[in-house]
Amino acid sequence: MSARGLLWIARASLRADRRGAIVNTAAACVGAASLVLFLALGLGVSHAARRMFPAEARLVDVVPGAVSLGGVLGGGQLDDGAVARLRALPGVADAWPRLALRVPLAVPGPPRGLDYNWPPGMTVQVPVVGVAPGLVAQDLRGRPFVDPRDGGPIPTVLSGRLLEVYDKTIAPAWNVRRLPPGISLVGVEVPVRIGFSIVPQKTEARVYDGRLVLAGLSDRVPLYMAAVPLDTVRRLHREYGKSDQGYTQVTLLARRPDDVPGLVAAARRMGFAVDEGERAAAERVGTVVLVTTGALVLLAAVMCALAALAIAQSLSASIRGRAKEIAVLAAVGAAPADVRAIVLAEAGIIGVLGGAVGTLAALGVAALADRVALGLLPDFPFRPETFFAFPAWILLLGIAVPAAAAVVGALAPAAIAARVDPARTLS
Repeated sequence: MSARGLLWIARASLRADRRGAIVNTAAACVGAASLVLFLALGLGVSHAARRMFPAEARLVDVVPGAVSLGGVLGGGQLDDGAVARLRALPGVADAWPRLALRVPLAVPGPPRGLDYNWPPGMTVQVPVVGVAPGLVAQDLRGRPFVDPRDGGPIPTVLSGRLLEVYDKTIAPAWNVRRLPPGISLVGVEVPVRIGFSIVPQKTEARVYDGRLVLAGLSDRVPLYMAAVPLDTVRRLHREYGKSDQGYTQVTLLARRPDDVPGLVAAARRMGFAVDEGERAAAERVGTVVLVTTGALVLLAAVMCALAALAIAQSLSASIRGRAKEIAVLAAVGAAPADVRAIVLAEAGIIGVLGGAVGTLAALGVAALADRVALGLLPDFPFRPETFFAFPAWILLLGIAVPAAAAVVGALAPAAIAARVDPARTLS
C-alpha cells in the first residue's frame, strides 16, 4: 500500500473518531506546550544571568594570598617574577597583570555635551585600576590604549554594564535624565583632578588637571572601577612617590575551559589566592537555573509520557471497536505491516498536530507572561525585555517530541491491530 493511501486511511479513521482524536491531540498539546515553555524559560533566564554576571569561562583571577609566607612557597607579592611563573603554567594562553591606582583621582564636572546630566557642584571620586592592554584589546577594535606621556587624555575603559546601572539606578537617584538610546560614548573626554580626594586629608600635596577619554567598553573591567593603561598607573605612582607593593591581581587566560580547575589549583599551590567572587555568583545562578529548568523539563517529559499512555489507551479502545474494519482491510490485501503503519500514522498525525498547537500556545503564554512581568517588576538594572528564549530547535523539539511520544505510545495498539485475524473476526 502506498504512503499516500496509508495517510488517507489514517485521516479517515481520525475523522470517524473525532472526539477521541481531539482528546488525544489535547493531551499532546499540553505536553508540547509545557516542554517548550519550560525550556524557553530556562534559556531566557540563563541569558539574563549571563548579562548580569558575564564571567568568562577561560579567565582566572589570581590575587595575593591572605596569608603570605614571604615567598617561601613561591607566593608573596604578585611581581613580574610571579607573573612569569603564572604565565609558564601548563594550559595558560596569556597572563595580564592589574594594578590599582593609589593616587586619588576625582571628576569635578561633566564631559562636554552632557552638562544636563550633572548635578551642580558635584565631584565624583573615581576608583582606577591599571590593566595590561591585552586584557581589553578584543573590545577596543584597534583603538589605542597606551599611556599618553605628552600630557594628552588618558584612554579609559569602563564596564559595559555600567551604562545599564547608570540608566536604571544612578540617574533616578540623582534625578537626572538617562542617556539617550543608542548613544555612543566612545571618544567622550572627562575632566579630572589628579591627586585630589573628596575624603578629608587624603588629597595629595600636588594636584593637577587632566583628562580621561573613553576608549571603549569591556566586560573584563570591574563594574565599579575605570581601567587605564598599566603604564599610566606606574607613571603616576612614580610621580607621587608610591612604593611598589606588587600587582593587585593577575588575570590568566586558559587555553581551554577544561584547563581552569588545574590553573586554580596550581595558583593556590604557589601560595596565591583566586578571586572567584563574580565567577562563583555566575556559577551559583547557573546551577540554580539548570536544576530548576531540569526539574521543569522532567515534569514536561512526564506529561508527554502521560499523553503517550492516553493515546495508547485511546487507540487500543479504537482498534477494538474497529476490528471488523481492520479485518476488511486485511481481507482485501492489506498486509499486517500496512495495518501497523496506519495506526502509527494516526498517532503521528495526532502528535504533530498537538505539538504544533502546543508550541503556538507556549509562544502566546510566554508573550502574556512577559507583558505581565514587565508591568509588575520595577525597572532594575539588567532587567530582561523577555524571560523566554525561543531558538528554532526548541520550536522543532516542541513538535518532534510529542509526535515521537505518540508513535511510541501507539506501538502496542499497532501490534494488536496487525494481529487481527480476518477470518475469525468476519465469521
